[in-house]
Amino acid sequence: MNTIGSKIKQIRKVNNMTQNEFSKLIGISQGTLSEIEKGKAKPTIETLQEINNCFQIDLNWLILENHGDIELFASEIELINKVRALDHMLQREILEFIDFKLTLIKSSKVKEI
Repeated sequence: MNTIGSKIKQIRKVNNMTQNEFSKLIGISQGTLSEIEKGKAKPTIETLQEINNCFQIDLNWLILENHGDIELFASEIELINKVRALDHMLQREILEFIDFKLTLIKSSKVKEI
């Protein structure tokens, strides 16, 4: 299940942080974080805001429990977080680069056929 606790754990793991490191960064105790990750407690609005401030995540994704959500690989989450840290112009360059690479891949597959 894709709960808020599992998503917070996913954010922590993608950033290679221990519960202790993560909890200190967002201003809660390690025990509280453990309870949140296990689904035994819900984060406060202040905790959600601090997670957003530290990791620039989409709060809708974090708080909505969409059971049909596609699970992201850690590398995909890392890519998203890094792209979000860039300004709009650099994000556009990254998208253009990805489009270029996809075009190359597609054209090489066409040649193989």
